[in-house]
Amino acid sequence: MDNKRLLALRKQLKREQLHVQWLEQHLPHSPELNTARTRIAQLIVLDDAAESAALPTTNAATKKSDAEAPLSL
Repeated sequence: MDNKRLLALRKQLKREQLHVQWLEQHLPHSPELNTARTRIAQLIVLDDAAESAALPTTNAATKKSDAEAPLSL
């Protein structure tokens, strides 16, 4: 997922969280609150998936671990 989409996703998540806060204060038993909470859960899952997909992976066969690397003082 490119950076623009990730930023838009996080902006939407923040907006939904503010909306849920407002609903909790003003309409605590509304179906809209449950729907908004569901949307937040979905956005969090998408954000986590996008974040984990963006993490670089290293190839263990080509990278020396700290234990194998020579110590230089």
